[in-house]
Amino acid sequence: MLVPKVFAVRDAMEAAIPLASDAQTQILAGDTAASAATVSELSAHVDEAREHTESPLWTMAEVLPVVGANLAAVRQTVAAVDELVTDAVAPATTLSLEALKPRDGRFDLAALQEAGAVVDTAAEAVASARATLDGIDRDGLIGQVTSAVDRLDTMLTKVEPMIGPAQTALQLLPPALGAEGPRNYLFLFQNNAESRGTGGNPAAIVLLHVADGEISIAQQASSDDFNNRRPEPIIPLDPGTEALYGDKIGRYMQDVMLTPDFTESADIMQAFWAESFGTPLDGVVSFDPVALSYLLQATGPVTLTTGDVLTGENAVPILLNEVYARFPDSEMQDAFFAAAAVSIFDVVSSGAGDLDALLAAFTRAIDEGRLMYVPTAAEEAEFIAGTRVSGIPPLDNAEQTMLGVYVNDITEGKLDYYVDLSVAASSDQCQVEGAPTFAATATLTNTLDPAAVAGLATYISPARFFPKGWVTTDLVLYGPVGAEFASATVDGQPVAVTALTHLDRPAVKITVMNQPGQTHTVTAVFTGDADEDYGPLTVQHTPMVRPTEVTIDTPGC
Repeated sequence: MLVPKVFAVRDAMEAAIPLASDAQTQILAGDTAASAATVSELSAHVDEAREHTESPLWTMAEVLPVVGANLAAVRQTVAAVDELVTDAVAPATTLSLEALKPRDGRFDLAALQEAGAVVDTAAEAVASARATLDGIDRDGLIGQVTSAVDRLDTMLTKVEPMIGPAQTALQLLPPALGAEGPRNYLFLFQNNAESRGTGGNPAAIVLLHVADGEISIAQQASSDDFNNRRPEPIIPLDPGTEALYGDKIGRYMQDVMLTPDFTESADIMQAFWAESFGTPLDGVVSFDPVALSYLLQATGPVTLTTGDVLTGENAVPILLNEVYARFPDSEMQDAFFAAAAVSIFDVVSSGAGDLDALLAAFTRAIDEGRLMYVPTAAEEAEFIAGTRVSGIPPLDNAEQTMLGVYVNDITEGKLDYYVDLSVAASSDQCQVEGAPTFAATATLTNTLDPAAVAGLATYISPARFFPKGWVTTDLVLYGPVGAEFASATVDGQPVAVTALTHLDRPAVKITVMNQPGQTHTVTAVFTGDADEDYGPLTVQHTPMVRPTEVTIDTPGC
């Protein structure tokens, strides 16, 4: 009588597993009706399996040698799946992910809190299932039972990395959106046509006010609204930052983004804002026109009050290049950017666009360093710590060994619209027994056609400090945490350069001047510690106007 039960359980679980995958897909797609129907069918199969595994005959057989351990493992696995279906998958079918998007400039805080409650319950179910799974002794299990346990293990392994962050995010979002009182966020629009370490000159600024889920533009500002050319930095600077980038990072609002540490840039920017306007801030956000183009691909076109239509295809050339040819002075440019900001905000906050496409746009922007956020609330800062959105390069080499390549324009103008960057990183960390070597190679190309130089708008290339069309760049290359600088070359020729320590990393700054159509390649070599374990080699770099090609070579890894 036991054998038929075993086969019935096997058949029920084999039918259930694909349905669980289908339900997940339908939930993420927002198809509540389909997911509810799928979960109903899924539950029926799991209930059947559990009924068999909890029968007296099954329980008595669990004491038998060899067979008993396998039967117990099957029962525990079925119980864990049942708990996941009941407390995680089924409640998720009641959620409408579309309800989590803004509508007419307002987030539904009640929907967010409801989603938070569902995710909290799901997190408990996932943790319980993991505890059950870890309690199964897999030694001596037959192949079919091991396979079933492994399938559940794989399912949990996929879910676990997402459930914790989702739970924390849904806990933090309501207060961040003004559920416990109004919030003010400073939104910096970095201009990649005039490169700075984390993106570009933050000449366009918007103050966002959030109250009870409703978001509005409270104020707009430009670089002219701040006290620049001050004799001393507005706040004391990190000595390593000042040594590498000079004190202008704290004297000119346009230069606050020189450092790759966005948290320090945010602190300096908050000081400038407090001095000029005094509005208390709850966080600083950085975005750029390239990230905006990703967003517009999801939301669809935006019509500005000027009559211009911004799309995912034309936003970058209009905002980073054409505007300077159309409007000869900064006041007209600022007015255009202000109109663009309002129109874009209206479309994004309206909830337009497919949720999956919006999430993909934001994820891509974060991965490329185009979207960063520094909150003042400690719990929010702790939540994003160690992620790319925090704007802080990795603090050690454990999970990744990062090399940094950062571009700071010193030309004056908006010529970086024409500059391309490519990066090659290499290491022998998986081959040598002693101290490993790390090399970062950056290639900068001025793609401007020499024949087009004469027609450049004055604001794009004022030609006050360098010949018209020439691009001059302070290129800063960083080695791994705790490494030592070894050597540097420009176009293959050794150059004498002094390394400085910044963010616990060796950093070298090399000035590169590119005429129209010209390319220069800079390499910096660093030596690691023979006693340190280095994580996989990665690269972070300044987000440029066009994609940066990155190649990584780690033989033997």
